[in-house]
Amino acid sequence: MDISFKLVSSLTKVMPDSVNVGYPDKCPASLLQGEVFSLQAAYRLNEDVEGNLPFVYIAVSCSLPVTVRQVFNVPVRFPRFGNSDTNYITSSGKLYPDLLRAIHPRGQVRLYPRQWDAVWLDVEPQPDTAPGNYPLCVTITDEDGMELAREEISLELLEAELPRQTLIHTRWLHADSLAAHYQVPVLSIEHNRILRNFIALAARRGMNMILTPIHTPPLDTAVGGERMTTQLVDVFKTPLGYTFKFAKLRDFITMCRHEGIRYFEMAHLFTQWDGMHAPKIMGIRDGSYSQLFGWDTAADDPEYIRFLSAYLPAVTQELAYLDVLDKSYFHLTDEPSAADSAQYRKLLGIVRPLLGDAIIIDAMSDPECLDAQAVIPVPATDHLERFRHLPLKERWTYYCLAQHKDVSNTFIAMPAPRTRILGVQLYLERMTGFLHWAFNFYFTQYATAPIDPYLNTDCSGFAPAGDAFQVYPGQGGYPEESLRLMLFLHAMQDLRALQLLEKLDGRDAVVALIHQGLDREISMFDYPRDEAWLLNLRHRVNQRIRELSK
Repeated sequence: MDISFKLVSSLTKVMPDSVNVGYPDKCPASLLQGEVFSLQAAYRLNEDVEGNLPFVYIAVSCSLPVTVRQVFNVPVRFPRFGNSDTNYITSSGKLYPDLLRAIHPRGQVRLYPRQWDAVWLDVEPQPDTAPGNYPLCVTITDEDGMELAREEISLELLEAELPRQTLIHTRWLHADSLAAHYQVPVLSIEHNRILRNFIALAARRGMNMILTPIHTPPLDTAVGGERMTTQLVDVFKTPLGYTFKFAKLRDFITMCRHEGIRYFEMAHLFTQWDGMHAPKIMGIRDGSYSQLFGWDTAADDPEYIRFLSAYLPAVTQELAYLDVLDKSYFHLTDEPSAADSAQYRKLLGIVRPLLGDAIIIDAMSDPECLDAQAVIPVPATDHLERFRHLPLKERWTYYCLAQHKDVSNTFIAMPAPRTRILGVQLYLERMTGFLHWAFNFYFTQYATAPIDPYLNTDCSGFAPAGDAFQVYPGQGGYPEESLRLMLFLHAMQDLRALQLLEKLDGRDAVVALIHQGLDREISMFDYPRDEAWLLNLRHRVNQRIRELSK
């Protein structure tokens, strides 16, 4: 059987029609304690066959624990906008590698003639693993047990431990999307089980903040439309005013903290973009459950302000009781423009007195909206310069489908280094937090209809493929990871390694090491784009940590 078999780094997306597949030369592999090191084994049948396509078996031998998953291609019809830059794998609609799924228990995979495929290997040492060099060997055998190919790499495990992530990282969890996909009642036992599965994975992969639906988040909703109610706070309107029950919120926050979530962002208090209306608020009124506020409620409606005057102090008191108020963030609206600045300041004047010292944070890319003493802005990665001069308590950034030109993002059609470079950029920019709008948005635009993300990766043309979700909704209510999710985890690990080295060697030395061999400074727009540079940077960082940790 004529096959090709190569070890490949995690920074290569192995396309079916790839050429020159292989691990970059002179890129030693090393990792710190507490880190996940990933690589791939790519294989190709170089001939046509008669009859059934053959099976082969992939086996991994290593003294370190290794998880093996198969990389599946997904259909991409909308890879990029027409005015995007050229740093995409291709601009064509085709199959792209993205879905990571558990391999057959015996390592069985099917060979397709003249097409590359790959398996994804995650090496994750146990806490008590001794440092040293560990060979990792991958073999491929036929159905009779005959060895067809063998590839080996040496991994160096260092003694130093990767520090805890300090960057606050959120990707919005859409609870209604899970209820719709799995067809379960919102906040039922089964829905909560599914939520826990997705939140647990998010926490394992570097997300430490969760969008918390104290009321249904007014995000990506058609004007006049509504999304499935996911409200955690029970509201009661009585002749004496508004009262609240927090049992669901307590359960949600307790569950999140158990799974490793440390920060909580409350659902937006006004509709998205212009902030002109109230979100959907459900409650008991005159003995019946009904909608109290929504699109027909102006943001400054006196009754809604009376509601907020009771609601926000009660919520903050509950968060204080749960000991998470100092790690809770509130939102007014999302992505207001300069044209909305007067309205935004009006909203801020309503809400700020009701929240005490609680933090307000909002995605915005125009400082016209900003009162730097009252709000933490979250500008897009391509608008950071407009906020650089401001004296901010925390510095955040975000990207979404609009950040498709020159800057980093996680579109499926983007080369892997373009996603991972963000860790280095966040370090250089001294960022406190990073936000992305969609961990699992399985809807068309404005959430008007559900989609199957396995087949419809662009939300029916709403966003370039992959922008709307980082995980797939697997069987049994368990998420299946994307290759992009792992790349972002590696970006977070790069950031943590740089922070560790800064403690040992000082920031100036780290910045100099990052720029070693480059003729210009790295920015959000200008950065090395090849996998060998990133792999060698991490190795240089690791080796310097080893030298200074002796």
